[in-house]
Amino acid sequence: MKKAARAIFIAKVLNLPQQTMGFIGTSEHRMVRRLTIPTLEPARTWTSCKGSRDNMAPLNLVDEKMATTSDALLDDYLITDSKHLTERPSIFSVINTPREFVSLTLVFVGLLISACNVVGKYDDTYVSLESTAITLGFVSTFAYFAEVVSGTNISKNVRRGIVDDATVTVYAACYTAAVSWLALRTSESCPDWIIQFDSVLPFMSIGVFLFSLIAPLLTLSGNFYESDRKSETNSIPPYQSIVKFSRSLSIQNDNDSSDYYEPATLSDTELLRANGLLAIGVLACVFAPDALSFALGSQSWWERVTTIHPSQKMLESSTSIFALLSVEASMLSHRVGKTGAASFEVIVPAFVIVCSFLAILPCICALHWLGDDVSFFSFYRE
Repeated sequence: MKKAARAIFIAKVLNLPQQTMGFIGTSEHRMVRRLTIPTLEPARTWTSCKGSRDNMAPLNLVDEKMATTSDALLDDYLITDSKHLTERPSIFSVINTPREFVSLTLVFVGLLISACNVVGKYDDTYVSLESTAITLGFVSTFAYFAEVVSGTNISKNVRRGIVDDATVTVYAACYTAAVSWLALRTSESCPDWIIQFDSVLPFMSIGVFLFSLIAPLLTLSGNFYESDRKSETNSIPPYQSIVKFSRSLSIQNDNDSSDYYEPATLSDTELLRANGLLAIGVLACVFAPDALSFALGSQSWWERVTTIHPSQKMLESSTSIFALLSVEASMLSHRVGKTGAASFEVIVPAFVIVCSFLAILPCICALHWLGDDVSFFSFYRE
């Protein structure tokens, strides 16, 4: 009975069709797991052995690809989480890379910016810290795209909508670029040349901010209503089109996958991640009015605002940097979680705490220190 219960649990987590059954053992649990393997007859059956999955002996090997896929799903912690692991890689070994050096440096600079906001210190040092954070934001943008193009540390499992690893990485790149642009455009150190792109960059940023909200909504709604089956529509669901595009950027892409047409149901871990991305999307839309105001009013509008409200530049650039820091911390925890160094069950609450110190608390303090010289809503019409 215990084996049957485990079989049902794993089958639901991995969202595998109920066709033929096989036994697969894992070293983490040292027990037999019963998994659904979507193959036609004859079935593939494994003997139960002590030790790792490498010691399992196939009695009837007919579909190596599907067995590999099942193993890959088990080991993809973006899908199954890693809370069952008894031995984990050290976090230091995960973050000890050039990519993570950029992220950690940005987060460290962000902590300094947050501290300045808490104590109300807005001087030349603060402006320099903002410029450093913005520069690192653009560097991080290129790093995200490099990850996707090279396929480095990107899960090969094609998943549903925004929770797909390649898709969320492309989204992070675009979001990082959008808030970095907005922080630069509203800052004291805004260069003259960037003003010339006010007819283009604001609209691109608005698209990213709206996508932040729409993509998780479509991912979750498609998951619940299952209205996207190939047998019904014979086409790729809208949210899977962006998945196919994101993966087409990679030199290792496989655009023939059936998962574009029939994406797997979200696992519990993916539901947690999708809802977290939905919350981020709601907050991201707060920046859309700023971008739209630059698109419609350009520099003349911004000059009027900063004349009437002298500290508006400081407030707008700071809040944009808070968004930049939040997404960087989010993706840093995303990369740590998918290596198994920490489980998402631990990472998500920790991320909420980190964001409170990186963004929410300093934002409240900034409103306190700058409140007399800023506008909350009326400046959009000035």
